[in-house]
Amino acid sequence: MPYLGGCGTLFSLKNKNKKMIMRMQKTDFIKKLSSALAVLLLFAFGTPSVLAETVGTTSSGTQIVSTGFSDVNRTHPNYTAITYLSQSGVIGGYADGTFKPENSINRAEVLKIILKGSGIEANEAYSASFPDVAEDAWFAPFVMKAKALGFVKGNEADGTFAPERQVNMAEFLKMLLVANKIDVSSFEGKTVVPNIPLDAWYANFVNYSVALGIVPKDANGNVDAGKLLTRGEVVSMMYLLSIIRNGSDTQFLLTRAESEMAQIEVYIAANMVPLAKNAAELAVDITQQALKNMPDNNVVLGAAKIAKAYDWLVDSFILGIQKQNEAAAQKANDAIDKATEAWEVNNATQPIAKHIKDRAREILTQVGGTEN
Repeated sequence: MPYLGGCGTLFSLKNKNKKMIMRMQKTDFIKKLSSALAVLLLFAFGTPSVLAETVGTTSSGTQIVSTGFSDVNRTHPNYTAITYLSQSGVIGGYADGTFKPENSINRAEVLKIILKGSGIEANEAYSASFPDVAEDAWFAPFVMKAKALGFVKGNEADGTFAPERQVNMAEFLKMLLVANKIDVSSFEGKTVVPNIPLDAWYANFVNYSVALGIVPKDANGNVDAGKLLTRGEVVSMMYLLSIIRNGSDTQFLLTRAESEMAQIEVYIAANMVPLAKNAAELAVDITQQALKNMPDNNVVLGAAKIAKAYDWLVDSFILGIQKQNEAAAQKANDAIDKATEAWEVNNATQPIAKHIKDRAREILTQVGGTEN
């Protein structure tokens, strides 16, 4: 597997004499883990503005490591998704070296991402199916394939495809899931998202996507199905579906989990704590799926325990900021215990386990707790 995001492969499965073993590569990822949060926690539990100012003086390099796009650095909310799909050849940037993740996205661009991201070759012969799709248009092959697969059709009034029209959440999710032949009928009549009418044509697509974590809900548990999407949002949803689609590929999952864990401390160091929590939770979900694939493998078990330890470490940090010292101390001890378990099941996890334990002990010092 190629490593992504510049963080190396910590959890690598190799077949040797029919046994799966782990190889730990000492890369810049370990250096980041040994610096970013360590510096941050020395100044822990101050106000957000103080934290942001302090972290800005560290040498962790979080602002200069890039996807290759000048407007997407390591602190961008869609960093891992954009990096993965860029490295996979699914997406590209503009001539000026930018990706413009906050820009709106149109139907032509969406089809390219869906088909390439789903591994579907656009090999249909051209036909004058739509009056606004010329044979020499860059998007013509993707439109022809999407039409053949049955998830795009012309406007009822004039038969046009409207390649420049912006795409909303409901439309995108239908195209994405139909292209991947995902059956969403089991969500018929079920309320997953309170504000989505059960009889809406897009209800099953939205409910499926929310249930599987492809689409986030707002603070009230709702989803704006009519929201016009940005390039970054589309890439993020394609990325999350890619993880689901590759759920049986354990090495793929471990590599993805590693990338998410690498982001935890980048976000913490940039005072983007909610994003750090999201990355930690995704790493847990991914490694739990890997563990279902290979429940008796120590590499996978160690990775799952490391991910959970990281998640609890982030919880401890958040609780400390909130001045919930007793709860913060408990989560710090949970992180220490889980990191110790990871170390015990696979000694190769020692460097990262030690790092987590050291950071948890720093939190304990800050909140006046003691190690169990």
